Parts: sequence; structure tokens; C-alpha cells
Amino acid sequence: MNDTYKHSEVTESDTTLNAILDLIVEGTWDWNGETGHVTRSPGWYRMLGYEVGIFLENVFTWENIIHPDDYKRVMTHFEQYINGQSTQYLIEYRCKKSDGSYLWIIDRAKIQAYKADGTVARMIGAHHNIHNKKLAQDEVSKLNKLLQQGNMSLDNLIKINAKELEKKNQELEEKIKEVALLSNIDPLTSIANRRSFEKELQKEVLRSRRYNHPLSLTIFDIDLFKNVNDTYGHKKGDDILQKLCKLVSTNIRELDFFARWGGEEFVLIFPELTLKQALVVTEKLRTTISQYEIEPDLYITCSFGVTECKDEDSIEDIFQRIDNSLYQAKSNGRNRIESL
Repeated sequence: MNDTYKHSEVTESDTTLNAILDLIVEGTWDWNGETGHVTRSPGWYRMLGYEVGIFLENVFTWENIIHPDDYKRVMTHFEQYINGQSTQYLIEYRCKKSDGSYLWIIDRAKIQAYKADGTVARMIGAHHNIHNKKLAQDEVSKLNKLLQQGNMSLDNLIKINAKELEKKNQELEEKIKEVALLSNIDPLTSIANRRSFEKELQKEVLRSRRYNHPLSLTIFDIDLFKNVNDTYGHKKGDDILQKLCKLVSTNIRELDFFARWGGEEFVLIFPELTLKQALVVTEKLRTTISQYEIEPDLYITCSFGVTECKDEDSIEDIFQRIDNSLYQAKSNGRNRIESL
């Protein structure tokens, strides 16, 4: 590596670096594997149409804007590189812009330092806008395919209205998103359903192992909910479930995942929280719920089971522990938290 700049003081080099990063049109990123902190250049935000600095500076920000159809491919490539199975990190994929559309980028990066255990301590990369080039390549590919199939003459292909094709593709993509959303949402409570939770848990377990981050789970249900239904009726029971979900949703972090497991039972995923930290958060939820007056003189309580994911855990191991924890909480008097 050539030393282009030589500064006598750190403050001078910082000033130069920040000035350069602010001028670069494309987006650069710097991941600290020790802390999980990710620094992104102003150009990264501007390229995607976001206000500079609007996101949390962690890996979740990056993963959450990757197109769902590209996500698995990108993560596989990333893991192969940081685990030494690949000699370079270089991949094309789509990132979500502020207006909801997706931009094709090419992502290049290199590991700069390793920790004592051989895992990544620092990695620096850059996102380069290749959207127009990619669209042109895709259009040529489609036209060539039609020509090879003999479905259209060259004259007819030239007359294709590109804007109309793009509009149809956008409409189709919106319909696909709508169907996907409905299949992942619980219709009564408007939070994620069991199917969505199972997919998210698998994703978070892999992410936890990829970055060596802690991951905890909580399961809870409403105490003696059958008595509530028998006393007030099922319509009132549904109303309670809806109000409970709104209460919990407003008292968890944006990166936490909340879902209905079934009936009056719910689950929470707490990324980057140890068991000790998850117990603190869960206790605040338990207290908040027990003190919440659903309507005049009507209160409910919940019992909670909490566990932290371990490297050797299977999904079944995780569920077994939180199920056992919840059972203990109910056996020990309800309106309490137990953990394994």
C-alpha cells in the first residue's frame, strides 16, 4: 500500500480523511469487529437517498437494507470471506433506498486486522453505484433471450417500450411484497406471526454467530387468560390481545422482533443482548404490563421464560429451554420471570 498522505498529528489526518469521505460520491464503510461499530461515509447515505447519520452505526443497518432476494447470497459470500474460505470480498446486490426502491451496487472490502482468536477485528469496504449499468445489462439479456427463442423480430424488439416494462415490473413487485406481508402478519394483533418468527429466528441465530454477538429470547403468555375470556367474552379477549401487543411494541427497541406464537402466547427476539441484559428488559415489560389498566379496573399479568442462545444450540434446543422456563414461571406462581 502506498502512503499518499503523511501527517505529523492524528488530528491533521482525521481532518483530511473526513474531508475526503465527505466528497466521495459513493459509499465507504469501516466495520470494527471488536465493538460491532460501523462507520459509514456521508456519500453512502446520499447514494441511497437517506439523511446523513440517520441510521444506527451497526451491522444491522446494512443487513436490513439488502434486497430479500439477494440476502442469502450476500451473507454466504461475506461468511466465506471472513472465515478464510474465499480470498476476496467482491459482490453485486441491491440495497434499499429511502423511497423504497432498490439500487444495484457493487460491494468491495478487505480485512485490515484480526483478533487473537483469528476472527475479524477490522474490515473496510466501499459500495459503488452500478444501477444503470446493471439495468442495461439485464435489458440486453432479456432481448437476446427473446431473439434466441424466436418469439419476436428485431424490429418488434426495438419498438418495446422500456418504461412500460419497468412499470409492469414495479407493479408485480408491489403485489409480491403485499402477499409476502400478509403471509407474515398475524391478522388480529398486526404483529409478526409464528411463520415469520421462525424465519427471523433462524436469521438472527446465523447473524449472532457471524459477528460473535449475544442473542436472547423471551416467551410469555397471559396468566389465566381462559378466565378472562369466560368472564368478559372472546371479543373482549381479542381487544386485550390487541392492546397488549401495542403496549409491548412501544416498549421494545426497533431492532427487537415481536411475534404472536399462538393464542395468548408471544415471543421476543433480543439481538445483541446477553441473558443478564434480557432479564432486565423483560422485567421492565413484566412490570409495565402488570401496571397497565386495559380499561377501568381491568388488569392482566404475564409469565415469562428467558434464555440466551449458545453456539452449539439448535433451534429445538432454544425452544426447549424457553418453554421450560415459561413452565417454571407459571408453576412458581405466575406474573414472574424464570430463565435457563
